[in-house]
Amino acid sequence: MAFLIRIRELAKSHGQALKVCSDLVNQYKIVPTTEVSIDFTNCNFIYPDYALLLLCTVKYLESLGYVVSGRIYVQQASLPANYLAGMKFFEELKVQLPFSVDKGNDETSVQIQKYTRQNQITVLHSFLGILRKKASMHENVYVSLDYCLNEILDNVLNHSEQNEGWIAAQYFSTLNTIRLIACDYGIGVHKSLSKAFTFTEEEAILKCIEEGVTKGGGQGHGLYATAEFIKLNRGWMSIFSGNKTLSVSENETAVKDIDYWQGTCVHIRINTNVDVDYTSFTSKFYDYKKQVYEDLFGDRE
Repeated sequence: MAFLIRIRELAKSHGQALKVCSDLVNQYKIVPTTEVSIDFTNCNFIYPDYALLLLCTVKYLESLGYVVSGRIYVQQASLPANYLAGMKFFEELKVQLPFSVDKGNDETSVQIQKYTRQNQITVLHSFLGILRKKASMHENVYVSLDYCLNEILDNVLNHSEQNEGWIAAQYFSTLNTIRLIACDYGIGVHKSLSKAFTFTEEEAILKCIEEGVTKGGGQGHGLYATAEFIKLNRGWMSIFSGNKTLSVSENETAVKDIDYWQGTCVHIRINTNVDVDYTSFTSKFYDYKKQVYEDLFGDRE
């Protein structure tokens, strides 16, 4: 039995991407021999976060023992396919296209990277180094991103009980914006926090951005700093886990129902030209900016 994924439909919104991914998982649970068809027809653009949700779903199915195979319908001139090839999407899927694609020399994207507890710091430094080179951003924004990206990777793995996750990003120079996503297919926020608390699913996803709420391990304060950074930066954060999504912005924090996501996914959009006071959410015991720049350049004095 075939399961058709039209990339133009998946690329419409996070909600649509989550629905496609949830339907794909359910399909394999019903028909384990399902063949997947991925169709790029009439798709002119896709954000890397949508593609990474699909990639992580395939990895989840493979972790359950399913063999995910099928066909990809794509023309050599497809811009989204060429873009995703440059982002290592097909490479991570272990798919070899029947023709060469022009990966170009994209100076604004950060390729999909797999991270584990063992290479988390290496991936963090590599990722930030690429963004620092490619994106024009205020010093305080870079320092905040350094702190919060470490928090995101730490917490995705901390809530996961899986030893791997994936991350990707894109810098939009005309908008002074970075889109970044990190996701896994672990046990999710609710099950993770249920080991220490009796929260409902909605309470758990709200609590994960509160200071001091943690199940133990990691940095010990959930995604509090990231949420504060997003508010000060006038950006956006979405956390997908289980059947809930938490959206955080300068003006609103809201929870909505979603199609089931089998782990935790954190998506942020930050404004590279909106200054923030990083001291309001980083450590109160030392200057994080000084530490970051000493790590980069040695003592600046």
